[in-house]
Amino acid sequence: MRAALALAVLAAGLLPVPAVAQQAGTTPGARATVARLNEAILSLMQGAAGREPARARLQRFLPVMLDTFDLEAALRVAAAPYFDQSAEPEKRQALDAFARRSAAQYVDRFDSYDGQRLDIVGERPAPRGMLLVDTDLVRAGKAPVRLSYLLRPEGDRWRILDVLAKGTVSQLATQRSEFQSTLRGGGLAALTRDLNSNADRILGGA
Repeated sequence: MRAALALAVLAAGLLPVPAVAQQAGTTPGARATVARLNEAILSLMQGAAGREPARARLQRFLPVMLDTFDLEAALRVAAAPYFDQSAEPEKRQALDAFARRSAAQYVDRFDSYDGQRLDIVGERPAPRGMLLVDTDLVRAGKAPVRLSYLLRPEGDRWRILDVLAKGTVSQLATQRSEFQSTLRGGGLAALTRDLNSNADRILGGA
């Protein structure tokens, strides 16, 4: 857990230190952000169980992802230094592709429902004014799966920068490692093409 968080915080060091949205111990805004995402994930699962097409679930989920995640900050870290070195139109295209691929991954991962629930079980301070909010995916007859969300304040609200799967695997660090070969070979434009292609593969012909 400490190693994964260290990687995420080290990556976040590429970002400016934000103003703290609320004092430690009084962060209902952070919990509200995670609660909204949890509701959308459960809706994805229930939609899949009802045979709702993947592209329709993506269209419902994407606005929630755009609102609850700080995707621009995440991509700035994952695609450093190429993102900041690119022109604004290229940045926008890459961000759109990153958002689409990220949402498609959620559609793919949360594709069945059998009474699962997502419970917020705690929060902890993290370095650089950030906060970790822990959620358990509770499944009947199985051990819960821990998802720890790393949030950074943005004005008077909190947005998700990273997710630690099973409390140990940093999504942001994984993305940074995954993207580097493509970025070195073709820059941000190549990454944009890869992200869109990956989203298309995930969604298939749905």
